[in-house]
Amino acid sequence: MLKADHRGLYYYHLKKTGGSTFNHWLDTLTFGDRRCQSGWIGSWLMEGVGAARTVAEADSDTSLLRAVFNWSDVVHTHTPLRRYVPAGTLCFTVLRDPVQRVVSQVSDWRRHKPDVTDRMTSAYRNLIADSNRLRLCDHLAYYARQEGRWMLDNYMTRALAAVRLGRAALFSDADALLDVALSSLENDYDLIGLTEKSDISRNALCATAGLPPARAIRHLNRSRTKQGPDPEVEEASGILQTLTGADRILYARACALFDQRHRQAGEAYDTEAFESRHAARVLGQQRGTWRDGATSFSVRLPIIGSGFHGRDAPGTPACAVWSGPATCLTLYMPVPPGLRVSLLIWIRGYAAQRQRDQIRVRVDGHPADHQFRSAEGYADLLTIDARPLRDFVRLEVEVDETLTSIEAGREGLDERKRGFAFDSYGWRPD
Repeated sequence: MLKADHRGLYYYHLKKTGGSTFNHWLDTLTFGDRRCQSGWIGSWLMEGVGAARTVAEADSDTSLLRAVFNWSDVVHTHTPLRRYVPAGTLCFTVLRDPVQRVVSQVSDWRRHKPDVTDRMTSAYRNLIADSNRLRLCDHLAYYARQEGRWMLDNYMTRALAAVRLGRAALFSDADALLDVALSSLENDYDLIGLTEKSDISRNALCATAGLPPARAIRHLNRSRTKQGPDPEVEEASGILQTLTGADRILYARACALFDQRHRQAGEAYDTEAFESRHAARVLGQQRGTWRDGATSFSVRLPIIGSGFHGRDAPGTPACAVWSGPATCLTLYMPVPPGLRVSLLIWIRGYAAQRQRDQIRVRVDGHPADHQFRSAEGYADLLTIDARPLRDFVRLEVEVDETLTSIEAGREGLDERKRGFAFDSYGWRPD
């Protein structure tokens, strides 16, 4: 569901740069049964580290790596697949302040549970276990020269150099890799984002891809660091500087490229720009199905809009989407212009029943009346009378609050701020 000049999207997910947040959002841009899955490629990062291999040896099964781009329209992975990307694919990556990235990596290891490390080699199990037993400076001093070198010693430089050098980047001196990494940064990506400018970066991606402007999404897999000065980080400042020398040069260049190429688009792109430049073409690709006389769009299809979490139970008949974390859900869909229709949302349920009475609706920016009708298997069929003037419609549904399960008075922890769950939306002629 991208602009005509893009046949797909590839996100090179550098570790601990906020990528998990991007990934769940990106999955909603493709079909539910074509979402990218880590098992397709394997754990390139965590495979046993032996002697350096040539690019040909490390990447012998190129047919498999190329096939990934036939299995999904949106590919996100820690594995450097840039050389296998089909022509016309929109490619992007995100970088982060190098010192903060290293601290976040160790913080991430510290919260791992044993069932995660059971699948790893004994060397990596020790590395992760010692992240809690050792102070940061001692852990870095020991592991950054051994098992953790790839992920601690100028990781971003190695990761971008690996795009062109393969596994050789794991074993080389980082300073010797810097020119290759800089060249990859400059030339291999249509967009370079920054973790520190995550919202602007995502909006710049939307502008480049021809998607609706980015709205707030839930941040996933975030390793929280202490607020204010952290004595442990200050104690490790010397070794952190040593381990990030090449990365700091790379990151400075990424910041400059972001300012030159992407910041303006990310800050300026809005709903009007999407609707005037891209909406008709992007939504013209959407295909609905017949459902009791209505045109229905399943959440298993690409979802064009904002204000929703990633799919629950993807790939199953129970697949559904929750609105949130913001209080306003926006859905775009193609409609016949000038025809009086009922816009529809099949609602599975609410985080709290009181949200049902809070619902307000806008159609193309204008307040609209709504009704709740019955539909077998659903809490409500939300119905809105409308006469769209364009060949697509912007439907906005707002509640006063989005709630976690605890705030909604329910047992079991769901920390997502949620409004209502739905599995389909569409329209019916009146």
